[in-house]
Amino acid sequence: WAANPNGYYDAINGKKGEALKTTLSNLLLNHTVHDYNSLWTFFKTTDVRDDGSIWDMYSDVVRTSSWGMNREHSFPKSWWGGDVNAAYTDINHLYPSDADANMAKSNYPLGVVGNTTFDNGVTRVGRNTFPGYSTDAMVFEPDDAYKGDFARTYFYMVTCYQNLNWRYTYMVDQNTYPTLKPWAIQLLLGWHRQDPVSAKETNRNEAVFKIQNNRNPFIDYPELVEYLWGTFAGQPFALDVTSSPVLSTPTNETELIFGPTIVGNTRQRMLYVKGVSLNTPLSVFIEQVNNHTQFKSDVKVITAEQGNNGYQLSVSYQPTTAGDHTASLLIYDGGIQGSVKVNMSAKAIPVDSLLPPHILPATNLRDSGFTANWQPSTYAEDYRLN
Repeated sequence: WAANPNGYYDAINGKKGEALKTTLSNLLLNHTVHDYNSLWTFFKTTDVRDDGSIWDMYSDVVRTSSWGMNREHSFPKSWWGGDVNAAYTDINHLYPSDADANMAKSNYPLGVVGNTTFDNGVTRVGRNTFPGYSTDAMVFEPDDAYKGDFARTYFYMVTCYQNLNWRYTYMVDQNTYPTLKPWAIQLLLGWHRQDPVSAKETNRNEAVFKIQNNRNPFIDYPELVEYLWGTFAGQPFALDVTSSPVLSTPTNETELIFGPTIVGNTRQRMLYVKGVSLNTPLSVFIEQVNNHTQFKSDVKVITAEQGNNGYQLSVSYQPTTAGDHTASLLIYDGGIQGSVKVNMSAKAIPVDSLLPPHILPATNLRDSGFTANWQPSTYAEDYRLN
């Protein structure tokens, strides 16, 4: 049993079955949403080994940079149609992945591989042998050391995003409970049980919490899986709840990263603020040090009721000068002890440095098409190819 972090899970106490899953969904869905371009910055915190190499659950290639890697949706984005929504950039299921392994696994469901079409020693792809799903279907099977990791990731996704409209239903059904198909439940339950939560997962969960302000509950409380899909399904889940005022999220030293922004433009982030038993208003203050004038909060006070229910705080970055900018946002009062500091960082790009990409000769010329090549300029906020 894990400790209930700052009363984060108070709302699920006493819930069971569908009500338990829906309460978790509402809790997890409210989080700080970042953009896709920020992922490599986050991976430097969430997916790095002690020796500085990138922790890749798809291959045993040792890398210290993103070259040859993808930002992989372990729960395939095509399953919900690929819409750029909160699920699209949710770090709880996004991992750095060997590009070849990522391409080989495609959007196949998880399974047990018989005859392989791809095997790099960590990722296996081939025909399924797990009962309940077609033996002719292609599936992806991770290494034994990571099967529990992927199972708990999938449990998180079908809980947090249980209301998504599924385009592909290999492992899921269009319902809020149990959402997973019977064969998928048995597969994931087996992997969850045989590969318990590791230090890698708990450390990553904490790192993601400081970035995204939500957690994977099946890492904090592995037994929750049994209460939703396993041995204790239908029984109420009990845990200790807090009675004193606390701020569940954000936690101290949370990172709010805005990314590159052109001088004169504005970039916005929504910081999810949620407390338990708050009895006075929360104060929001941008500390007047460093580059504080470049950052603004939409409100200076969050009522106790707003804080207890959960409040999306809008914070904007409006650079007037080029360079790297940092500032601290403080949240205090509400009856909590001390204050919570959020570290904000961003990069401002001067307008005159925005140059078009350098066009290189086309390659792979053939009757049906060609490969276009270009080299990005030093600074780029985004590109569009027409």
